[in-house]
Amino acid sequence: MYPCPGSDAEGKRASGKTLIDYHPQAAEELIEAARFYESRQRGLGARFLDAVEDSLAVLRTDPLMWCHDESGRRRCRIRKFPYMLIYRVWGTTVYILAVAHTSRRSGYWESRDIRHEH
Repeated sequence: MYPCPGSDAEGKRASGKTLIDYHPQAAEELIEAARFYESRQRGLGARFLDAVEDSLAVLRTDPLMWCHDESGRRRCRIRKFPYMLIYRVWGTTVYILAVAHTSRRSGYWESRDIRHEH
């Protein structure tokens, strides 16, 4: 998915106080993926986590950068790895619904997307 046209031009940048919160299963997915990569090559799990942190830094700066689907969910690709962050923005919180592999079980995380106040 590509950045939304004009997201920055519309003045939607965060004030720098954007919080990141994870659905419990998304946090498990993050750990599982890092362990998988580390088991394949020493240090690769850390590089995966660094790439995730780079994506989170972008989301903290401009959480509305990525276009939303019809349900308001957004997807941010993790550079150099076949994963994406599926998330929603609630006020100043980015809520990570899934750390999803790009070619496995599309939409499996949709049941996690129960709207609640953050």
